Amino acid sequence: MRPLLVVVLAVALTGCASTPRQVDSTSPEINPRDPMAATILMQQGQALLADGKAEAALAKHRAALKLQPNNPTAHNMVGLALLQLGDGAAALKSFSNALTLAPSYSDARNNRGVAYLRLGQSSLAEADFLAVLGDRTYANRAGVLYNLGSLYFARGNLASAEENLKRAAVPSGPLEAYLLYAQIEERLGRPEIAESAYHEAMARAPERADVPMALGKLLESLGRVEEARQLYRRVISLAPNSPEAAEARGRLGG
Repeated sequence: MRPLLVVVLAVALTGCASTPRQVDSTSPEINPRDPMAATILMQQGQALLADGKAEAALAKHRAALKLQPNNPTAHNMVGLALLQLGDGAAALKSFSNALTLAPSYSDARNNRGVAYLRLGQSSLAEADFLAVLGDRTYANRAGVLYNLGSLYFARGNLASAEENLKRAAVPSGPLEAYLLYAQIEERLGRPEIAESAYHEAMARAPERADVPMALGKLLESLGRVEEARQLYRRVISLAPNSPEAAEARGRLGG
């Protein structure tokens, strides 16, 4: 299964600790009496998480949670860091805590769906994703549609996967939606739709080597060998030391 989409949005204050608490030693520069202390910590943690530094991010978010234990955003951010660290069970608890405090918190519900999937509980994940889609005000619908499509793809339900991924493969949606949608169309014997999806993905992310690699293999299977070879050369140029480049060289004959 391709990576699922968790949601990290700008943090906001929601609830306050009743008395100042000690800030974690990882952030000695933060004054716990500053009303913005928790927000600053979560912003720092969010930046660390985006850089792949999940352990450092977790420390920041836990420090924020000490200051504001009733802040659902802090619980959600702790869950995201735990999810990136591979602790699905602990992440699930954090997302559930966020939802106990704010039952309509759709970001946390989507993220809990991802945690359920990581734990192999696909029915509970499906219920969370569908509940988020029921929130007509939710901005990141394309990401949830991608997650739901990925779930159906893993189950082998290609029709439902296709339906959701087609709606997720839009400019505001995740790039991975185009790739998985294209894979499904290949399996369903619709190469022209798959080709179009790969081209859209390449236009959005021209730096990615995996996209022209996938398109090249599709075109090669259709007998369009010279077009495929051009794409393999592009793969090698984009990422000469990547596994895709190694495969491309093999397909080009060394």
